[in-house]
Amino acid sequence: MQKFLISHIEKCTGCARCLLVCSALKEGQFIPFKSRVHFVNFARDGFSVPNICFHCEEPACQEACPVEAISRDEWGAVVVDDDTCTGCDECVDACPYGMIDLNGHGLAYKCDLCSGDPECVKVCQPQAIVYAVLDEEASHNRIFLMKQQFKEGMAKQKRLSFAHALKGMYG
Repeated sequence: MQKFLISHIEKCTGCARCLLVCSALKEGQFIPFKSRVHFVNFARDGFSVPNICFHCEEPACQEACPVEAISRDEWGAVVVDDDTCTGCDECVDACPYGMIDLNGHGLAYKCDLCSGDPECVKVCQPQAIVYAVLDEEASHNRIFLMKQQFKEGMAKQKRLSFAHALKGMYG
């Protein structure tokens, strides 16, 4: 059975360990805006929401890629082939959840589930992010977050403004 990253928003403390380990592993730097995991911190309301790639059943990013640089790997992750990607930005525009972006080299990047062993899960002590087969509760949480992110427009504009704010802080 396929495993998924599952976000339990009620457990997230906003510690950002998931962002830090992801950016360190994938980019070699502890800089949250370079992470493949994102979260929005609603400090005034006292909660945070981890935003993770859903590795959609029918990925819009994959469908939009004109050079077929996006595929599904053996763990079920929707992944980008850096050697094929041209940096056209079509996948970024197509993702309704804002979970794919272009890196400093102009190539698309996103969560790749760390080859079936996600590091973000290992460091999430409150278990706000888990990697598991979907049960009824996890399936409900996943669908809720997908709808919420789509409805609230967490896609490109809000996430990019958040990333630019962080970039200004961290260079």
